[in-house]
Amino acid sequence: MSSSVAKRTPAEALRPFITEYVFRTVKVPVVKAMPLRYLSSIDFFLGADFETTDHRTGELLPFSRCSIRGPRTFRKSAIRIEKDFVSFVIRFKPTGLYGLLGISAHLFRDEAIDGALVLPALFPEITERLMACKDIDSCIAVVEPYLLVLAKKASYTSVGVDQMVKLVMASSAKTSINALQQKVCLSQRQLERNFVKEIGTTPKLYSRMVRFSNMLQHKMHHTDTKWSGLAYEFDYADQMHLIKDFQHFLGVSPGDFVAEDFAF
Repeated sequence: MSSSVAKRTPAEALRPFITEYVFRTVKVPVVKAMPLRYLSSIDFFLGADFETTDHRTGELLPFSRCSIRGPRTFRKSAIRIEKDFVSFVIRFKPTGLYGLLGISAHLFRDEAIDGALVLPALFPEITERLMACKDIDSCIAVVEPYLLVLAKKASYTSVGVDQMVKLVMASSAKTSINALQQKVCLSQRQLERNFVKEIGTTPKLYSRMVRFSNMLQHKMHHTDTKWSGLAYEFDYADQMHLIKDFQHFLGVSPGDFVAEDFAF
């Protein structure tokens, strides 16, 4: 299998919402499980159709050219690519999808929703124009004018959520969520309500996902590190605590984990 990836930063007016654009091509065949992720995206699939199956039921899921994807909190599906794969992805900042579209992020949690069902006056037109694009720069030239219009109309102001995200990212995993929430000038109930609306998960689950993702990235870059050492380094109570997170997020034990099996 061979692949190529190109990335670009968005226009300045879009940076409060969008982290980056990604253009990816993959030469087939490939089968990958879809792992957890704590960010959201809009994915445009410009190459051949591919199969997505539900991990738990084996059911074949509908294919769409434009998918809006929220945080994925467990191993929900797998993809099977038989022909050339081409995607253009808009990766959002934690609150960016909600901020730009104004739609509660919890509706996209663990889902890949056809963009045509969400904004039928917008996404089918964008998708049709993108199908003629051959590289990341031509994709950006199509997409950014639409996104800039949405950004200009956006009236979003995060209430406590951006602050909580920064605290989670900067704090040790040993710091309790309750302790972090007390640093935000909102009641715990209001903060959790805002967090679910703007990001799609509770602060506690988000913190767990960030820690687990960081641990996996470290393992994939330091393959000789033992799981017991990672449990200690990333502030898990013990190795059994780490195993429980593996089962929850990936559906496998650490000993059975193979990074190449997943579409990280």
